[in-house]
Amino acid sequence: MGQARQRAGVVRRWLRPLVAAVAVVSGLTASGVAHAETVTRTVFTDGFTGDRGTGADAAKWSGGSQGAWLDGDGNLVLNSWLSSVPTFNQATGHVSARIRAGRSSGAWRSLGVLNEAGGMLSGRVETLGRDEVDDYDFHTFAIDWTRTAFVWSVDGEQVLRLTPDTAAQPFRLALNMGGGDRYSSGILVDSVTVTVRVTVVKPAKAWKTFTTYQVGDRVTYRGATYRVLARHTALPDWEPGLVPELFQKV
Repeated sequence: MGQARQRAGVVRRWLRPLVAAVAVVSGLTASGVAHAETVTRTVFTDGFTGDRGTGADAAKWSGGSQGAWLDGDGNLVLNSWLSSVPTFNQATGHVSARIRAGRSSGAWRSLGVLNEAGGMLSGRVETLGRDEVDDYDFHTFAIDWTRTAFVWSVDGEQVLRLTPDTAAQPFRLALNMGGGDRYSSGILVDSVTVTVRVTVVKPAKAWKTFTTYQVGDRVTYRGATYRVLARHTALPDWEPGLVPELFQKV
């Protein structure tokens, strides 16, 4: 054990300049390193694959009656309107849909939001940009939401903001909210995807030699948990507790 501690002392002296450089570059301190990460997760998606003439997936969409069917080429044909079966109540999120609308205005009519009961969301509407798509090409319609607002964009350009009267309420998606009128004939929907950002805590794993650890990783060793302070590949005699430049007990 005495020899191991002597070797650890040599390792610490060797590591000091390296760890100091890492701290300067990253700007991280022992108390500030994260042990959780935020990731993007898909919570809803539909590519509308299926045989020609079949209806939309009843587990994902409701409404439409006889006015919605698959074309067999990965598109949904809409002469009516549909709303999503699931509701969404996450704090923030992003909806993206590829739609061939062929109408002159109203991004919200192609890709809209409804309250949990399927009714319109009341609130303040602001125009942010030119909301016109009057050709018959596919365009990317998107909605970014927070607890207090929905922002529409078309091909990456923001066009509309809705600030609901009631914040943080669950909502459903709607496709072709202008369904049934002369503007909606022949609308095609290629795909719809909903993603949200969630925070995931990294689980602590048992420390092992010859393993590369990143700043913020957590490891367990002899019944204790340690936070990794600098990126490194573990070598023999670099155990947590012997090299405080690399590990902090938590």
